[in-house]
Amino acid sequence: MWNKRFLFLWAGQSLANLGDVFYIVAVITVIYTATDSIFFTSMVPVVNVTMRSAGSLTAPLLFRRFSLQRILFASQAVKTALLVIAAAAAEEGRLLLFVLIALIAYLDGWATPARNALVPRLVPRDVLLRANGLLAASDQTVYFAGWAAGGIAVVMLGADNVLWGTVGAYGLAAWAMLGIGYVPRSEMEEQTEKTDWMTGWKWIRRESRLRLIVVMDVLIGLSSGVWIAAIILPFVLKVLGQGEEWWGYINAGYMLGSIIGVSVLMAAAQRLQQHLTRWILLGTIGASILTFLFAGSSDQFAALLFSLLLGPVFQMQLIAKQTVLQQAAPESTLPYVMSAKDTIDSLSFGLSALLMGAFAEWQGPRAVYYLSAVLLAGAVFLSLRIHQARSAKSVNVSS
Repeated sequence: MWNKRFLFLWAGQSLANLGDVFYIVAVITVIYTATDSIFFTSMVPVVNVTMRSAGSLTAPLLFRRFSLQRILFASQAVKTALLVIAAAAAEEGRLLLFVLIALIAYLDGWATPARNALVPRLVPRDVLLRANGLLAASDQTVYFAGWAAGGIAVVMLGADNVLWGTVGAYGLAAWAMLGIGYVPRSEMEEQTEKTDWMTGWKWIRRESRLRLIVVMDVLIGLSSGVWIAAIILPFVLKVLGQGEEWWGYINAGYMLGSIIGVSVLMAAAQRLQQHLTRWILLGTIGASILTFLFAGSSDQFAALLFSLLLGPVFQMQLIAKQTVLQQAAPESTLPYVMSAKDTIDSLSFGLSALLMGAFAEWQGPRAVYYLSAVLLAGAVFLSLRIHQARSAKSVNVSS
């Protein structure tokens, strides 16, 4: 079912993601140890999100000149070189370390839309949902295992050694990108119009289905800030009345639920492929209801159960939505659409972390989860419109 080029893409992205997790854990440790400052440490994810958004915003400038495979390889190779400098300068240059973090995140802003746009060119249309599911399952598994393993590795080996080990993972990821090879021109859709920096934004504005998906993702992105540590930890301590370890259990429950959900989705991909918009709708409804129930829970085991169930429903709508988006835009413009969407997603999450933190400070940690559920309810309305539009199109085609 899978061809060699897609397997190289999957392996390379898995190694790159594992390296990302280990390197962030090591860098946070180095900066906190050197500064003893929570503020400087908290700047790591802020710099990461900001520069990734900037990278996604400028990625279209590359898509006209270079192939997606070349962009993936070049970004990973340069990330490897930057990490070598970061590992060598970890002890001496904290300012340099922040600059390197920013540059690595900027390159990730190139790689993410390139990867998502490349998938439909490497696999047949009838297995696209399963391919997206495999990539999502790998992402979730790496993050689930990587944060725990990264923390243990830093304690046992030291942050410097973990950074050097991550250089190896990055190097292997770059080598895997070479294995993808180049997609022959005959396999690509010929460009039907001139592309430029604004091509993705123009397509999103022009196509109603893309526009609905993007607006829906803005609402979901704005709702997602409630799951950052700065909000969920006070919820565990003040609302559930439990220790910090329950923050870890709830996070692990969500990750485990995501992995289980993606596995089930991949197993049933053949049947689900024809009803993608239905699964977007059901997944969004489930996310809104479960977030509301999580907000109202006062028992730690109930909160853990709702967190576990949120994993599958979030992944259900995410993978189905990704597949619909990949099918909605022409192949020649898909990288531009993905770049615009990745910029919007990153900015929405960053804004959510800021606004949800302020709202939690004002109204308390329980209220912010109710607000998240309301935003997801708004996303349900948009997902219903997407489903209705797809159903109406199917009726017109059949008639």
